[in-house]
Amino acid sequence: MADRTLLGIVGSVSADSRTRTAVERALEAAADAHGVETELLHLADYDLATADGRGIDNYEGDTADALQLIVEADAYVVGTPVYRGSYSGALKNLLDMVPRGQWQGDVAPFENAAVGLLATGATDHHFLAVDQELRPAFAFFGAHTVGGAAYATADHFEERELVEEPVRERLETLGEATIELAAAIDKSEALGSLGPAI
Repeated sequence: MADRTLLGIVGSVSADSRTRTAVERALEAAADAHGVETELLHLADYDLATADGRGIDNYEGDTADALQLIVEADAYVVGTPVYRGSYSGALKNLLDMVPRGQWQGDVAPFENAAVGLLATGATDHHFLAVDQELRPAFAFFGAHTVGGAAYATADHFEERELVEEPVRERLETLGEATIELAAAIDKSEALGSLGPAI
């Protein structure tokens, strides 16, 4: 599994991001447990174009760089802050530019890929956003999401440092599980060819 690349996508435009801290914890655990290479795509670091239906090859600059990271990765840990009960608009904009192999380009990076999901929010009230909003978005791409997700609130952090041990452990397990799911997909003819429903 050491030749696999795990990309962490941070759907926050805040440079000082709790979501980034959580994604990095999952990536570090996956690297420690399985020796995978990790990369980070934090949307705060990229000046992305607005999705407008153009093909993936028609983007330039930061947008092209961000999409290339997604295309080249083998598995993903995707984290988002929760706003109004859903994932961030910045992440939605990015996902709107990722092709499915039918439109916007002949690649489908999320298809049959393992994806671990996590979210952060001010309180416990929005933890279902992962399953009600983010998981269906990846089902649209034909991704295989890890069955459990992780959710962290503001109370789990001090100065952006994650201090709640059970949450740390869940994030670590999520990172490791994402790589183990990717390995299972590689070994299964059915999981590796299921793809999007439509």
